[in-house]
Amino acid sequence: MSEEATMSEEASEKSNIVVVIALIVVGIVAAIAYYLKSQKKDEKRGKDVDMDEALATNSVDLKDIAYIASKLSPDSSQLDVLLAVASTPESIAWSTKSLAMRQKSMAKRMEDDKHEEAQKKADAKKSTELQAFDLDDDGWADDEDEDEETKKKAKLAEEIMDEKKKMGEELAKAAGKIKIPFEGLDDGVIGQKWVETTLKKAGLVPLDLRFLKDMTFEHEGKQVAAMDHPGLRRNLCFLAGRLNSMTLNSHPELLEAASKQRIDPTYFKTAADFRQRCGMLLEATLRTGVGLRNSQLSQTVVEACSMFKLGTNGCGPKESEWFDSVMMKQYNVLPRLKIENTAITASEHPETATDDLLVMTLDLTRLHAENFTRTKIAALQKQGIPPQVALSQYREVWWYFVTAERLDGETPASCAEINVERLPGKISDEDMKKFEDTKFEGRLLTSWPMMIANIAQKSGKVKIQFKAPSVAGKYNFKVAIKSQDFLGADQMINAEADIVDVSTLSRKPKAEEKAVGDDEDEGKKDK
Repeated sequence: MSEEATMSEEASEKSNIVVVIALIVVGIVAAIAYYLKSQKKDEKRGKDVDMDEALATNSVDLKDIAYIASKLSPDSSQLDVLLAVASTPESIAWSTKSLAMRQKSMAKRMEDDKHEEAQKKADAKKSTELQAFDLDDDGWADDEDEDEETKKKAKLAEEIMDEKKKMGEELAKAAGKIKIPFEGLDDGVIGQKWVETTLKKAGLVPLDLRFLKDMTFEHEGKQVAAMDHPGLRRNLCFLAGRLNSMTLNSHPELLEAASKQRIDPTYFKTAADFRQRCGMLLEATLRTGVGLRNSQLSQTVVEACSMFKLGTNGCGPKESEWFDSVMMKQYNVLPRLKIENTAITASEHPETATDDLLVMTLDLTRLHAENFTRTKIAALQKQGIPPQVALSQYREVWWYFVTAERLDGETPASCAEINVERLPGKISDEDMKKFEDTKFEGRLLTSWPMMIANIAQKSGKVKIQFKAPSVAGKYNFKVAIKSQDFLGADQMINAEADIVDVSTLSRKPKAEEKAVGDDEDEGKKDK
């Protein structure tokens, strides 16, 4: 037989074997797909569905709101807010469940590893037996032609095995059977333990647990301290990692592990879910602070939001200086608002009187608008991303908190009474008292989030409405403007107004005033 014929025969043989393997793989994939689909249906029908309902429904448990309110007070710090959010009953239950799922996955992985090792040994034994079977009667392949033929067959077998291995890997991917790397099980894989150790070496943990120091939590029928509860400890690790993300994200060990795919997804994926949960809880906490009409706590919650969003462990001068340097390097401008022409008027009358609906107007300029727009568009164009699509998701939030101080006397706190119906959840009488003791000067007259969706918007006129105090006097109205996205951009503006006693005025109803005006206009037209 010629060499060309032999090669053609070998190629045909290899092609046939590959086709057979491919058909087998397709069949297995179809079977696995059917199995997974049926399993998914069974899980949906079952009681224990591996799904975080809070994340899926974007909701917050009312018990969590009551818990947060019980741990916070007007003078709480940003860390107090974040610790309260991380230690709510639902947050602990969620992280405890995720740890249980991790243990289950690890046990399954170890079982699969044992089975795989046993299969390898069996395949090796079978291969040895086949090699022995292929030897000639004398046990030696002395003939040069037969030795060459053996080499060709061995090479063909090796190529077929490589093809089978490749298909097996594709099959594993399709079936979700790729091995999950676990910290503590696989060498060089990093997760929670690495985060705790790295932050400890840098002197960034343990966190100051504040009110958590004196608390105990139920775990497996026992009351344990915060750091002895696996679920809560995991949440505190997530929190510490987020607040010190600058230290972790640039760490050489993390970068190397990521490049080698040695990241424990059961930690880092859950850390991303934790951030989403905290975002919802912080929003609920802010609604609670606003509902309690407490200016100090509400502003603290916004500061906690910016810390958590930006990944800093503070919002003081040091952190603001760092943030400013980043902004100048990236945009060559600082994100700032310029406020001008602030004035207060009544919405329906020429004078401002008690219980009137007042309107504070101000002219606003976003000093960073042009640089932000130009830089972001250039970056998107460089990446080949349509700017109009990407920038449609842009959001920039500024909070306006309005309070008032009477300059010629005292106004009772009851003039800004807390409306329990505005609270997102039920709060105990004991916890309510902490906020009811707040004086009038510390109570919110209104709060308003201004959301910028157009990155290029440079200026505009802002109108903030609120009810005038029910006690007449000379007032200094204060507006604290706080950013949820930038550090060092907060400011305070003031506007004074005399609030007269409405009972001393003779006012006509608005409809009647309008009618009188209309008559006068008509009279002028007639003349």
